[in-house]
Amino acid sequence: MANAPVASLFYGAATTLFVLLTLAAFRDSPFLMFTVATSFVMIAPFLATGLYAIAQNVEKHEYPDLNRSLLAWRSNTTNFALYALALGIIIAIWSRITPLIAAVVKSQSLVIVNPEMGTMGFLLSEAGIQFLIAFSLIGAVLGAFVFAISVVTIPLLLQDDKVDALNAMIVSFQVTMENKGTMALWALTIGILFSLGVVTGGLLMIVVMPLLGYASWHAYK
Repeated sequence: MANAPVASLFYGAATTLFVLLTLAAFRDSPFLMFTVATSFVMIAPFLATGLYAIAQNVEKHEYPDLNRSLLAWRSNTTNFALYALALGIIIAIWSRITPLIAAVVKSQSLVIVNPEMGTMGFLLSEAGIQFLIAFSLIGAVLGAFVFAISVVTIPLLLQDDKVDALNAMIVSFQVTMENKGTMALWALTIGILFSLGVVTGGLLMIVVMPLLGYASWHAYK
């Protein structure tokens, strides 16, 4: 971050803006807010491609070029696109599951939120608590799967343009299974830092997003 302050600020600020817009847009629809938030976490590894590229530049003692990092995916376009498509399909399935969870816990009460309390009005309601429990359990399982197939996929595709998306995801899954303790701790660290970023209204994401992006590259190496 010290070697690439402008690029770090750009990616961090973009993430903060996304969180702020999400909180504003779905203030009265909490279950949609949670869907968007978890979907963002799932696709974050792909969105962090530029951060991996910058970390790679710094590691090679090259100038960390923001513009070049935004196009880093072009080094292996087809496989980056296939990986993004795979994440998109998973997120599409997840977006269908969330309303189903809401329906199971009698979601007609979920949309009735005290305007003065906003999201907290939902979180403190009985239906809201039931929704959060079911949402968290199912989301944790799906999130763990996405983490397993993503944790080293983008760095692999970025470093070697001869690696295809499917094999990169398989290698990522194997790495996760062979290092369960380390990977569980890393996933927990990511989850805690992302949560802190969200509860601060996105402000902490200015630091969290680039920090995790760079750390992910070095963890991969």
